[in-house]
Amino acid sequence: RQRQIAFPRQLGMYLCKELVPSLSLSEIGEVFGGKDHTTVIYACQKVAKEARTDGVTRQTLAYLEKAIRG
Repeated sequence: RQRQIAFPRQLGMYLCKELVPSLSLSEIGEVFGGKDHTTVIYACQKVAKEARTDGVTRQTLAYLEKAIRG
């Protein structure tokens, strides 16, 4: 998959899981085009790992979270 498409989708999945903990992994996957719950798990793990090691990803997540929360 192209990183241009896959990584933003992974960020979205991660943010859904973090900001709306009541959503199940299956529900998040459904919202993102019928993805399997294991895809959501992988996305969350990948984004969390990248946020620990990459400042740009960490800043992007902070910006998006702030924008979503208002």
